Amino acid sequence: MSVLRSGAMALMGGIALAFASVGIAEQPEIHTLSSDAGESTYDQLPLLLTQSVGSGLGGAEESFDLPADEASWNDYDSAVSLSSLNSPANDGAAPNELDAWSSDLPDDVMQQSVVEAISGSLPGSQERDWRLLPDGLLYHSYLAGPQEPRISAILFGDDNGGYFWDATLGGRVGFLRYGTDDAKNPQGWQWDLEGAVMTRLDLLNSEDVESMDFRFGTLITWSEGPWAMKFGYFHLSSHVGDEYMIRNPSFERINYVTESLIYGVSHQPIEPVRVYGEAAIAVKFSGGAKRMQYQTGVEWSSPPRKRNAMAPFAAANFGFREATEFHMATTLQAGWQYQGPKSDRRLRFGLQYGDGPTSQFEFFQKNEEYLGWGIWFDY
Repeated sequence: MSVLRSGAMALMGGIALAFASVGIAEQPEIHTLSSDAGESTYDQLPLLLTQSVGSGLGGAEESFDLPADEASWNDYDSAVSLSSLNSPANDGAAPNELDAWSSDLPDDVMQQSVVEAISGSLPGSQERDWRLLPDGLLYHSYLAGPQEPRISAILFGDDNGGYFWDATLGGRVGFLRYGTDDAKNPQGWQWDLEGAVMTRLDLLNSEDVESMDFRFGTLITWSEGPWAMKFGYFHLSSHVGDEYMIRNPSFERINYVTESLIYGVSHQPIEPVRVYGEAAIAVKFSGGAKRMQYQTGVEWSSPPRKRNAMAPFAAANFGFREATEFHMATTLQAGWQYQGPKSDRRLRFGLQYGDGPTSQFEFFQKNEEYLGWGIWFDY
């Protein structure tokens, strides 16, 4: 017990430090430049300039000093044309730096907007249209949500001396979207399908299956700017493992089942932070399940310092179910993650602490406290 609580205190301290650092750490400032072809981030310009100039010089990449802020771009209406950097007047060579804010432009350099020159090479389209089988999600699963559709494995020890392996195999995908074409931060409306099986294995008893929860459902999701919303339906049913029944012949199996409508809202007050709340109303339930279920939480995902680098994350989820008289189930996570720059999918590694009613609903009346290590793949 003391080991678990010490580990939990250390994990909560790390999460508190992570959230506190949001206010004092220097976060990359994202600027948006608009054009007829869509929007791009100002911070993408160095890469796009390098790629565009490199392709014009037979693959040679050149670096350029960019203006200190977006206002410099707006004030400067005669930007250098990327297509003319290797013009004959320049002897086929690009300048070592694009210092148009402190030097005069050559007379023979064609002048046009840098935004106009690079906007056509940006991935994705900001035009809203119907899209079948779109890439990405408008409403992502909660990082510390214990019953979310994903692929994960958590090895942990509880306060009763047991050691278990919680394995989840599932996911959520978009079927139809009316909105933008981006996989990362898309906007609009989307119809999602989801499903998962969440299994608990007993590591001290030949990895026997203790229980399994099956979940599948469908969602209508919406996203616009920092706000996102979901509404839908999901089925959840719990089952006890055969091996557990053999070892515990007196155990009385229950048929815990819910058919629920679900509504959730999330908001990003600043770029690395997400807060959310969700309510599920069971229209049909049995086996000790009851009508209402709520969860809320907060997440912090630090942007990576370098491209293709990992970055820290921290998350907290708090669940309340009428079946357990709304006793709070706490889940805390902290660790490191890699987030796909185009797909927006995440691969995470870290610690997880839990306290309160179990997430395995076959034993929903059981309380547990545990600490473990996990790996998660989020869609």
